[in-house]
Amino acid sequence: MSFDIDPASLTAGAELQGRFDAVQSRALAAGVVGLGLSLAGGLLWPTAALPAYLVAILFWTGISLGSIGLAFLHHLVGGSWGLPLRRPFEAGASMIVVMALLFAPIALGLRFIYIWTDPEVVAHNEAIAHKVEVLKYLTPSGFTTRSIVYFAIWIVAALLLDLGSRSQDGREDDAPSRRLYAVSGPAIVVMFLTATFAAFDWGMSLDPDWYSTIYGVILIVGEILSALAFMTVVAVRTSTFEPMRRAVTPERLNDVGNLLLAFTMLWAYMSFSQYLIIWLGNLGEEVSWYLRRTQGLWGAIGLCLIAFQFFAPFLALLSREAKRKGQWVLPIASWIVLMRVVELCWLVLPAGSEIGSPRFPWGSIPWVLTSMVGVGGVWIAAFVWRLRSAPLIPLHDPRIMAALEHSGEALV
Repeated sequence: MSFDIDPASLTAGAELQGRFDAVQSRALAAGVVGLGLSLAGGLLWPTAALPAYLVAILFWTGISLGSIGLAFLHHLVGGSWGLPLRRPFEAGASMIVVMALLFAPIALGLRFIYIWTDPEVVAHNEAIAHKVEVLKYLTPSGFTTRSIVYFAIWIVAALLLDLGSRSQDGREDDAPSRRLYAVSGPAIVVMFLTATFAAFDWGMSLDPDWYSTIYGVILIVGEILSALAFMTVVAVRTSTFEPMRRAVTPERLNDVGNLLLAFTMLWAYMSFSQYLIIWLGNLGEEVSWYLRRTQGLWGAIGLCLIAFQFFAPFLALLSREAKRKGQWVLPIASWIVLMRVVELCWLVLPAGSEIGSPRFPWGSIPWVLTSMVGVGGVWIAAFVWRLRSAPLIPLHDPRIMAALEHSGEALV
């Protein structure tokens, strides 16, 4: 079966372009206001505002990294499930450039976020002193240098995806897709390793007297889950317009719902495994991390994560009929994205606090909101600009075409 596809028929029409215009302008305005408020907070109350800003950086960078990984995964395994998601993944992947620029306040404000920058703390904690003074790993220059290397690798990966996919749009032969297939396996390995070390640097070092070998994997699975959920929201919200109406079918929604279910279960398995191993070990230097996050209001939030980040989406995604309906998948995916923000607050904001202290960092919550709106507004505005710059459906991709032939579908 052959598919003669008119590229113009797969580009956003006037109605969808108008919707893109509205979203882009509103997101940019919100982003400017949010970043302005966050900047003011960072200058006036840095110990409250900068950790909150880190939550936003981890969330939106995570969506970009998850998009890169899922795009490479689709190039590797194929399948028609990626038909409505590939271009959103590629647009989200290219936002890693934006996140590299927005990461600057973190590098400049390390002393207000990470306690290992405080000489007094280092002097009174042997575990932290070993990482700072002996290993020379937790140093401001090392942190910044490694972050630059991470972003450089991720930007190259995003460029490979973007250039290869768009090159395939204009060619009848499958050379660009074959090259992407060849590099996807090694690229996924490199992305996994760099994202793991970034998780250690940016997240785990918030509590430098604690460590977990599975911590990076938990964050990576969360990033993939949040990226998949976010792009599912994009696909469903645009499915009332052409050409996405033809791409977002019940069968593909069911496949995406299965992926959301699988990664939700994987996140729960990894998180529970870490807790179980540390609880069984019952070592003071390990349980301290959980003691900071299971007492007072943080403990209640931890229980909410169990109930609403795992059980709620898990039970909702069990039904095959529900997963085939956009009006059902949309709120589930949106809820997963929201709970991911709550999880990152639970991971970041209690860091460095005294064990047993009932104090909740209420002063950081407003800055979480301004940072999420500021970074997210800029991210979404740039994302929409990038998404609308190419056909919303990949053209001439042999793996997608093969999946369509197998199912007897055609985008004509």
